[in-house]
Amino acid sequence: MRNLISFIIKYSFLFVFLFLEIIAFSLLVSNNSYQRSAYISASNKLTSNIQNTVSETTDYIGLKDVNEKLATENAFLRSQLLESNLWKADSLLQHIDTQKTQFYSYIHSQIISNSFQSRDNYLILDKGISDGVEVEMGVISSDGIVGIVNSVSENFCSVISILHSKSAIDAKITSNKYTGTCFWPGSDYRLGELKNIPSHTKLTKGDTVVTSGNSSIFPPEIPIGFINDFKLKPGRSFYNIEIQYNTDYNRISHVYIIHNLLKGELKKIKEVRDAK
Repeated sequence: MRNLISFIIKYSFLFVFLFLEIIAFSLLVSNNSYQRSAYISASNKLTSNIQNTVSETTDYIGLKDVNEKLATENAFLRSQLLESNLWKADSLLQHIDTQKTQFYSYIHSQIISNSFQSRDNYLILDKGISDGVEVEMGVISSDGIVGIVNSVSENFCSVISILHSKSAIDAKITSNKYTGTCFWPGSDYRLGELKNIPSHTKLTKGDTVVTSGNSSIFPPEIPIGFINDFKLKPGRSFYNIEIQYNTDYNRISHVYIIHNLLKGELKKIKEVRDAK
């Protein structure tokens, strides 16, 4: 208390000066229309700027929650796409009624760590066994394919990136429906290779490459990239095709883990087939 009194006494002349300045300013504004108008205009502008700053700050703080909600909604909407359902037509009754069975569902996840410059690259995601994640589930981004889950803990999972020496994705060229296998040659993270496309196939630069749907991991028509260049060496039966990936693996932060709801049934059918 003594220090406060000493402080007030020490700067008493300054406080009196400021008090008189406030009174003088108030009298000037209240008795002069021009100054009053200028004060009101400046006050409104200052208030508006403060409100905008507060609003932008609040919006930015809430942006993470908004992104989480949007990503969750996107996961639900992906589950409703045609390629996420198995459609059955009644061939005995000649009508167009169909019955659909959901084939795939999607789990939104955030990337915790991601490598893209090594020969064998991995991602770590913030979803695990407690969220329904299993080994050999596909992972995609909003732009296209990302990789395949290779190990799972209670709350996290590891993903073999498409940028991996052992990654091989069944792919299809949309323009002619020919299928092949997509690999990463190990140099530029933006470029991959499409193999096993026969030499008689007509190719065009810019042709879209998507998942073929021949595996139980990825639904059909998930974007992979587009044909960047292609060559056919003399005497060879297959093209050397360079593709540019849709996904920028240096910038992804949110992904979707694909749950094949009929995988167990498909596995049993394949086991019966292989046993014969």
